[in-house]
Amino acid sequence: MVDLARQAFSTNNFGLAADIFERTIQENGPQAELYLGLADSFARARQFTKAFDAYTNALRLGRVSHEKLKHLVTALIETLSEDVNKSGACSQHDSMKKSCMFTCMLCRGIVNDPVTISCGHTFCRKCLERDSSKACKVCGIVHNRLKPSSICTNVVLSKLIHKWFPDSCRAAELKAEGNRFFEKKDFQSAITAYSEAIQLSDSDHLLYSNRSHAYAALDQFAKALEDAERVVKLRPDWPKGFFRKGTALFELGRYEDAVISFLQCLALDKEVTSARDYLSRALHKILRQLPPDDPKTQLRQQEVNPSPFQQLLHSNFKMSPFLPQFGADTLTQLKEIMDHTVAAASNFQTPPTSSSSPSSSSSGPTPGSFSTKSCSGDSAASSPAVGSMLERHRCYSSPSLDVSMSPSSPDPYGRQRSRSQSPDRKGHAGSSRKRCRNPSVTQPLSPSHSSPQKCLRSELEGAGVVAADVREMDMSLLCEEDVECSLCYRLFYQPVTTPCGHSFCRECLDRCLDHQTSCPMCKSSLTEYLAQRRSTVTESLQTILMTYFPRQYRERQQVHEDEVSELAKMGQDTQHEIPVFVCTLGFPTVPCPLHVFEPRYRLMIRQCMESGTRQFGMVTCLSDNEENFSDYGCMLEVRDVHFFPDGRSLVDTVGGRRFKVLSRGKRDGYNTARVEFLTDHPISQTQLPEIQSLQQEVYTATRTWLDGLPPVHRARILRHFGNLPDLDPNPSGSPNGPAWAWWCVAVLPLETRVQLAMLAMGSFHDRLRSLHKVLRYLSRRK
Repeated sequence: MVDLARQAFSTNNFGLAADIFERTIQENGPQAELYLGLADSFARARQFTKAFDAYTNALRLGRVSHEKLKHLVTALIETLSEDVNKSGACSQHDSMKKSCMFTCMLCRGIVNDPVTISCGHTFCRKCLERDSSKACKVCGIVHNRLKPSSICTNVVLSKLIHKWFPDSCRAAELKAEGNRFFEKKDFQSAITAYSEAIQLSDSDHLLYSNRSHAYAALDQFAKALEDAERVVKLRPDWPKGFFRKGTALFELGRYEDAVISFLQCLALDKEVTSARDYLSRALHKILRQLPPDDPKTQLRQQEVNPSPFQQLLHSNFKMSPFLPQFGADTLTQLKEIMDHTVAAASNFQTPPTSSSSPSSSSSGPTPGSFSTKSCSGDSAASSPAVGSMLERHRCYSSPSLDVSMSPSSPDPYGRQRSRSQSPDRKGHAGSSRKRCRNPSVTQPLSPSHSSPQKCLRSELEGAGVVAADVREMDMSLLCEEDVECSLCYRLFYQPVTTPCGHSFCRECLDRCLDHQTSCPMCKSSLTEYLAQRRSTVTESLQTILMTYFPRQYRERQQVHEDEVSELAKMGQDTQHEIPVFVCTLGFPTVPCPLHVFEPRYRLMIRQCMESGTRQFGMVTCLSDNEENFSDYGCMLEVRDVHFFPDGRSLVDTVGGRRFKVLSRGKRDGYNTARVEFLTDHPISQTQLPEIQSLQQEVYTATRTWLDGLPPVHRARILRHFGNLPDLDPNPSGSPNGPAWAWWCVAVLPLETRVQLAMLAMGSFHDRLRSLHKVLRYLSRRK
């Protein structure tokens, strides 16, 4: 029977597994292993009330380690995640999709030693080195070849941060010093360094997190909890803050509160394995009300009082929402905490005002708070314990505090704990009923005393710009020269950052890479950068421009749009020039693949693509002087471009309109021309029978000539130009005439001057007669 129950459990048939375990217990008597299987089945079936009863019985019947509670932990996390999604709260990944200028989205602090990866997002170097997922935490793109050690510091962003935020940079140095003390297990010196850094940057959640970790290492868990609560208040979108709070609560013996904190951490990031481990340990402490070897355990299996967490469970659930027969979908206060945690993280924006002292308080309503009254109107609303629990675990989504500093703390979640941090540490039971003080809240500024940063934020919101981390700074430090491209000496437009750390306008860098494969600044090789065609805009620099230089950026954007508009107008009428590729002749509807390797033509093709025209003129050279090109040509439309690692490209084009050159010119190194577009003369009804008869004759002669070619030559023609188009029954349906005739002009062995003459003809009848003469000449040669 037990094997059958386990098989049902492994196939996710949890209800059947629970029924089998219950029958087995009735038949064979209570056993720890059977109750554990029953509890796991109830937990995965989302029947938590029954699950907790079964886990309690299993713990009283035998020794059950906290690792055995993994199914309970998994079920709780999955259930709360589903409820968070149903409530409309954003996930952690969605909460990161904000335009940030100075914030590393791994540690949520100001970037220290900023590194910009190929997707355009910037992180602290150490944070990036510690992250083994290879996936960007903002956009989700996986960078399989990402090597942070091979990417240089973003020069422009690093200079701006050091210039605009000197106190934060000095605090980063003290933090790094404290981290070194921590690694040497000199925890008191680490606390001293962190405290000095906090005096410089008292809104840096990383400093409080590190100091909380150091206090915990010295068994000063009350102080560790105080700092952890400060972290949660400063950055409610950072899961590690809830982890720090949970570990401090755990060590203080406040296991119920610790469970809530670990669930809040996992609501933001369910991949934190150390939080899962601590959650299972805390649940184990709660469920293990009597030691397994207590003689009363066997006698009072069914008569014991419910555990504290069972009381919490019953008081929070109006009815079990996990029983499908009830169809209940009511969110409980426990789940409301998780919803609010994720919502606070999603909606969190760093206010521009300076931070207050950690001990400051406010008697007014807390921003981001919610009522402790149960949303379902059940008895939980009148439960002081539940109300207090809800109050303690509230998230503050709009604290009037500034954002913080640099890399992450020396212990990413559960790395190498000291002996004093062991989760099984006994003692501190006397502290289990102490209530932590509510986090303090700074009073908002009076509307009549708005700071420049508030005015800036209001202006940005009015313009539709989202800047998630506008920071307080000395506005006199803003200098336009700090954000100018070193190539065009204008404000950055669509700035991109190379692996060597230098930033340029995307268009400026592309033009330089047309001529060379090295960085214009440091001359380091950009071959790999060029091969990947990674020209993603650097988000942090782009947002800085839009935030702190809005007027200059709008002017720069207008200049760029005017340039693109001028390119887009090329060829629209006789007053606008078209770019001209001097190479060979193109013909309407006929494919013309090109191998582009000259820098000027690389630029021309890119400008045609960026302007949206995707067209340029093709003419042939008549002498050694390239400017002496033919008076007639054909527009080519770009269908596809394939880039090679060295910058060369294969451009797939097809012929379009014909034109006559009226005048010649130059632009950006390549030729241009003012042209007049040509069309065939209309075919009269009296000419139509004669033209159709001649067309049939010429088409048949062309087919005969093609079939008579050697197989090798015929295969090459068909591979390059495609098959001979079908005969057009309506020769006047196209302004350039039937496609098959132009295919003949391109394929037949004609001199360039003959092809030019046919390209210039305005009569399809004349073109047919010329082709007829050529085919008769070719047939006689055979």
